Amino acid sequence: MKVPEGLRVGVCSHTGLVRGANEDDYLLATPPHVEGAAFVAAIADGMGGAAGGAEASRTALRALGAALLERDGEVGMREGFEQASARVLESAAAVPALRDMGTTLTALYLEDGAGVLGHVGDSRLYRLRGDTLEALTRDHSLKQGESLLTRCIGGGRSEWEPDSERFEVAAGDRFVLCTDGVWNVVDEASFASIAAARAPQRVAERLVRAALDAGGPDNATAVVVDVVDPRRSANLETELPRHERPGVRALWPAARSLRAPIWPWLLLISAAALLLWSALRLAGVDPAALLAS
Repeated sequence: MKVPEGLRVGVCSHTGLVRGANEDDYLLATPPHVEGAAFVAAIADGMGGAAGGAEASRTALRALGAALLERDGEVGMREGFEQASARVLESAAAVPALRDMGTTLTALYLEDGAGVLGHVGDSRLYRLRGDTLEALTRDHSLKQGESLLTRCIGGGRSEWEPDSERFEVAAGDRFVLCTDGVWNVVDEASFASIAAARAPQRVAERLVRAALDAGGPDNATAVVVDVVDPRRSANLETELPRHERPGVRALWPAARSLRAPIWPWLLLISAAALLLWSALRLAGVDPAALLAS
């Protein structure tokens, strides 16, 4: 994909070790209508079952992307969230099995030294500036870490007012977007340490790997955007991972089996056989002779 010359991007997404499907999704795009340096990064965490959650996150990101690729800045962000809400609601109404689907949606729009964020739900956008890591978003949830959302895209509502903010962007800024499958299971100290690592792709992969090492209870997705020069506008072709598990597969933990383990049954059978053998010996019966006959 094409990325402005002044940016570096990394991304990683994984189903986790418990869930059967990945309902997270992300968007990376360079608006063709903008003459200067512009870039869109967004992340969504779907809900409503495997099919509904995946459909909600994908639908919301497509609608947001379509708006931001036509209209820039705060106008495009506002229209993008409006269109995302409308499209998710339409899809839910068309298919009864998807009626409760919804998604978080957190987006970052960068253009010529300025940034605009849009946010609904409990996915997060962080900024690392110097040694300071701060969350630029506020979770829309009843209790942190429990995924009880007070706002989302969809969920039976035609529209939610997104949080929105415009801010200055400086060379050296790093932005990290991630779903709760990352920030909710990776402790703050580890998160900050990993976020300060050198290469954005390495940071994204290490954040997801840390979530897996912590049990991987949820889908985990991280997008990292480094600002080298916020005004350098020439677009460069950039190769990003296309698979869920980038790099060497052996480095990633194997997914847990959904089948019940058989070792307890083998242990039980062995214990029962030992008890039977002992009982026969006490009764004066030779178990070996019985087996031989």
